[in-house]
Amino acid sequence: MGSAGQDVAAMVIPSTPLEALALYGHWLKAVAVARLRTTDGADDVMQEVAAAAMRNWSTLQSPEKAKPWLYRLTVRAALMHRRSLGRARKRIAQAAEIQAIRHGRHDSSGGPDPLEVLLSSERAAILRQALQTMPTRDAELLIMKHVDDCSYREIASRLGVTVPVVEMRLFRARQKMRSLLQQQLAA
Repeated sequence: MGSAGQDVAAMVIPSTPLEALALYGHWLKAVAVARLRTTDGADDVMQEVAAAAMRNWSTLQSPEKAKPWLYRLTVRAALMHRRSLGRARKRIAQAAEIQAIRHGRHDSSGGPDPLEVLLSSERAAILRQALQTMPTRDAELLIMKHVDDCSYREIASRLGVTVPVVEMRLFRARQKMRSLLQQQLAA
């Protein structure tokens, strides 16, 4: 866009999130690409930004501040996207390592102890069994937190509740899990 186009964009004050996204969308996508260091995932980030803008537009104190507000939303969404990709890569690497151990393709130079792998799979089976006996809501919370590695804020956003509610529910779910595990170990 030329300098005349920038002057027009500077003079226009969006009154809705759709207007703001239409006005600043190309720039915000460039910010997302720069933060992600690739074009992969930029559309996902922009969807998160659009959803957050729609959800939180009423919290914007002044429509004149829409551009920096959207910029912060974009940076935050890009960082969360990169973080989730890192977690996914870590889980894939762990799964590949366990698979290699199971098929005898792991070298003995400092790799995990086969006994530890066996114990780990037994613990996983005990946890799965305990999760199946828990109420669905509690099991889903524990899975979101400890398997999907979601933050309290992400869980709260998914469930449409506040962070303190998530903390309380997770605390209670962990207590139930401890009780179930103690019962299983005692049996």
